[in-house]
Amino acid sequence: MKLSALIGATLAISAYGFAPQQSARQTTSLSMDQKELGVTQPALLFDPLNMMEDEKNFERRRISEIKHGRIAMMAVMGNLAPQFGFHFPGYLSTSAGVKFEDVGSGFAALKNVPVIGLAQILLFAGIMETVQWAQKPGMAPGDVGGEDWVRYSDPEVKKSKLNKELNNGRLAMLAITGLMVQEQVMGCGAKEYMGW
Repeated sequence: MKLSALIGATLAISAYGFAPQQSARQTTSLSMDQKELGVTQPALLFDPLNMMEDEKNFERRRISEIKHGRIAMMAVMGNLAPQFGFHFPGYLSTSAGVKFEDVGSGFAALKNVPVIGLAQILLFAGIMETVQWAQKPGMAPGDVGGEDWVRYSDPEVKKSKLNKELNNGRLAMLAITGLMVQEQVMGCGAKEYMGW
């Protein structure tokens, strides 16, 4: 019950991020300030391969970092939520008789989802990637949300929010990698492994 309340509160709070807000559009090429985003304590600037010096490809790399971070944050939630008992009600596939609660999490879930369901997931992800969330020229890296996307006019607030997103995305990329490796090596999910 507490977990359901926590997940519900988290979803309600995250909906605030999608509330419409008026702000002026900016066209950008990356400024030095944007390159400094993600340079935070304690590591400061970690660029052992000097990739930031490659002006031509830095923006593409930053766009990829933000996008992969967002996907990883969703993947961590998608991996952990079923382990802690959160499932959508009803059937994933009425014709195959598969309920959402029967799917599970992690790699094991792939075996329980019908092939046509996996195809639908891939098709949806492809459409979102190439149409809805496509990076449009002249927009800041990661600014893919259209007119209703929250944009911050205060530069300090904007920098703080972008730093948080970059760092949370980096952590989520490590977390989902760890969850997947742990599942393959130990043969169980994080909840079972921790004995919760």
